[in-house]
Amino acid sequence: MLFPSQFWLLVGGTFLYLVGYEIGYPFETVYLHSRLGISMTSVGLIIGLPILVGLPVQIAGGAIADRLGRRLVLIVAACAGVTLFEGLALARTPWQVVAVIAFEAIFGWALYLTANNAMLADFTLPARRSEAYGISRTANNAGMVAGPLIAALLLGAGLNYRGLFACGGLVCALFLVLVLVFLKESRPLGLVRRQASGGGYRLVLGDRRFLALCAITLLPLYGFGQIYITLPVLLRDSVGVSPAQWGLLAALYAAAGVLFQYPIVRRTRGLDKLAVLSLASICLGVGLAGAAFAPKGLVTAACILLISAGSMLLVPIAPALVSQMAPAELRGRYMGAWTLVWMTGTALAPIFGGLALDDLGRASSLLILVVCLLGGLLFGLLRKAQVGLGAVAEAE
Repeated sequence: MLFPSQFWLLVGGTFLYLVGYEIGYPFETVYLHSRLGISMTSVGLIIGLPILVGLPVQIAGGAIADRLGRRLVLIVAACAGVTLFEGLALARTPWQVVAVIAFEAIFGWALYLTANNAMLADFTLPARRSEAYGISRTANNAGMVAGPLIAALLLGAGLNYRGLFACGGLVCALFLVLVLVFLKESRPLGLVRRQASGGGYRLVLGDRRFLALCAITLLPLYGFGQIYITLPVLLRDSVGVSPAQWGLLAALYAAAGVLFQYPIVRRTRGLDKLAVLSLASICLGVGLAGAAFAPKGLVTAACILLISAGSMLLVPIAPALVSQMAPAELRGRYMGAWTLVWMTGTALAPIFGGLALDDLGRASSLLILVVCLLGGLLFGLLRKAQVGLGAVAEAE
């Protein structure tokens, strides 16, 4: 077998967790904006600021994953996911809503990414890691298909948003049970003894190639972070897409990932990963800007597919590249630092995206286009710089 049974258990758990998560998450901003009457600027702050406040927790999460294990971090993250959706179902005041969103932003999805990415690398050989992340992303997308479809059926049957959040929390709780009962610790034995004393994150911060990758990735993440935050509101106000129709578009976005994620990763396995990330950034920018100006219908669906293509290139390829840079004894810290960057980008996206949407309306999508095109350009320049350094080193 190319991948061990625990790898497939983690992949199956990813699918289950995303089903629960996506039953509620795509409708979170619509609920806050339409039902509670909160402006998109405030919605962006409610969602984005807790992520920024919780960034130090992601640094600690990477160190804990190296020292105490990835499984513990995964359990904490799953508990936060359950708290978010059950809390939204029960909350009666805006402050209660803010509290549960902040708790999950600090201890939930971000820590899940750190633990999951480290586990995937633990379970696989370096040559197969791009495929492993691609398979995990496929399971992720399958959950993103099933979740919104289930939500659309529940909404069509008359369930309100609170009931929707409660159902999502119950499915996330099933994932927590799976981790507690069946998933084993993946951290290779002896790594704690081999970690450099006092090194830790100083070694990570000394990796200039990694830091450059992190800085540039913030640009496409500004676009990626708009998909479930400002895009549904933008499509509703500019194109007339209803919440139910948005659920179908969200399912289309994820269904494309289910069908094409793994083939795309296999096809790009021999390509330079920085070139692939450059293409990903361009696809995200063009797709998001196009969706804001396209007439509702097939053209909107085509833009959603282009956004999905950019996500399929960005999400698995970037952590696979990080795993290649990371020494085994510092893998948790590298993934913790990567999660910090990832969450910073997705935190800044709703903060600035919500503000831009309130002030600029449809034209805010043009800002997304410019930022993502700049990311594509800088990935290409970083690739050329590394090729030049490699040639100099070979000559020496």
